[in-house]
Amino acid sequence: SKWFSGIGQEAISVGSASALLEDELIFTMHRNLGVFTVREMPMERLFAQWQGKASGFTKGRDRSFHFGAMDYGIVGMISHLGPQLSLAAGVALAHKLAREGRVSLAFTGDGATSEGEFHEALNTAAVWGLPVLFVIEDNGYGLSTPSREQYICGDLSDRAKGYGMRSVTVDGNNILDVYQTIRKLAE
Repeated sequence: SKWFSGIGQEAISVGSASALLEDELIFTMHRNLGVFTVREMPMERLFAQWQGKASGFTKGRDRSFHFGAMDYGIVGMISHLGPQLSLAAGVALAHKLAREGRVSLAFTGDGATSEGEFHEALNTAAVWGLPVLFVIEDNGYGLSTPSREQYICGDLSDRAKGYGMRSVTVDGNNILDVYQTIRKLAE
């Protein structure tokens, strides 16, 4: 079975999850182990999950982090990444309609920004003014395709400008910058 490591990308997960309130939902990817640990999921069960054991969250059916746990405010990922952005926008719409003052946050990768679902979610969020944060983890590759072969803009955050959205580029290796940026945007 495949293992998608988040080694070297921990600051993004940990900084983002730490900046949100406990009751704000996070839509993770397969590389966001830091979210699970920040949300204080039991380490024994996380290790069992990774090892494919029955005591893991998926009871041995998966060796990765393709699961969620609503008790911890984590919504399970959708394997092809782009669709969870629309789900996060839907949760944000519910927050807005209920006037709850909460945000939702969805992670996605640079490769997923080439999918139509990415653009649909950004457009919906922008038009309806939804309280949602989209975090693009740009590690230079969309699966095996170099980023430079996928888009021509300088930074992926530039794509938000086309929807009239505010965007920020943050050094994903600087946990304090990630935390402070997400905290400020979530307020």
